[in-house]
Amino acid sequence: MGGGAHAESVGALRQGRVLGLAAAVAAGAAAAAVLVVGRGSSAPGIAPTAPLAVHASFEPPTVQFGDPVTARVVVLLDRALARAETLKITDDLAPLTQLGPARTTRTTRGRLTVVSISVPAACLTDPCVARPGETRLELPRVTAAVSAADDRVLRAGTAWPVLRVQSRVTAADLAPVRPPFRADASPPPPSYRIAPATLARLFEALAALLAVAGAGLVVYQVGLLAHRRRRASPALGELEDALRLAREAEARPAPDRRRALSLVARLLEARNRRLAGAARELAWSEPKPEPRALSELVSEIEREVPS
Repeated sequence: MGGGAHAESVGALRQGRVLGLAAAVAAGAAAAAVLVVGRGSSAPGIAPTAPLAVHASFEPPTVQFGDPVTARVVVLLDRALARAETLKITDDLAPLTQLGPARTTRTTRGRLTVVSISVPAACLTDPCVARPGETRLELPRVTAAVSAADDRVLRAGTAWPVLRVQSRVTAADLAPVRPPFRADASPPPPSYRIAPATLARLFEALAALLAVAGAGLVVYQVGLLAHRRRRASPALGELEDALRLAREAEARPAPDRRRALSLVARLLEARNRRLAGAARELAWSEPKPEPRALSELVSEIEREVPS
């Protein structure tokens, strides 16, 4: 018999039910044989109505998903026209899953031979759970072939009855539900040490204070820089007076020329360090600053330092 591999886990779970069902099947088969071959041991032989006949059935005809069901095939042979030992049965229990080995019984009375094959099975595949409610399964036909006495091949077949498989899941089970919670799952309202609006106003005030402080710092630095420049840069009139004194010192003694050049160097420090250094170097040159060198330096200062 076909029908897939043996489902060990399901067979282990339902072993008790399968054994009970097998016993019931055996009793039913015995009763059917008695009905076919006649009652009592003294009943005369029964003449078959056809050389080969096939019947198929399910017990029970309606099951739930995963429940065991017995698939039974009964073949009737006329021993005078067919050789029972050559009987071949072709069936396919898919999508059912076979749960155990097939059980075959033979009963002979006169010319009639009854071959009964019972297979424990269950519907465990996807076609059985295609939708909630009831699924109607239609299996392929069962065929039997046997060699006749004249070496012809006799064939017969029958269709399996519709097997109704009821789902264990109802439409209500599949309906979306909102599971209850033991506690309130909604988040609590937020809390703050300082309200967001108050904190925003504080930040705005702080930003304004920082802006005022920055502007004041800029004003202070500008005033400080201007004061330093005023202190470092002598007035134009002072430098002109120092240059005039240096011109006059050309005709005076060397000490006067040194003092005049030192004054020019000090006043030039903030305007032109090169010329200030040259004036300082000439003021303290040895043996003494020459009037000609003094005149040339004053003239260079007048050209390079703007008046």
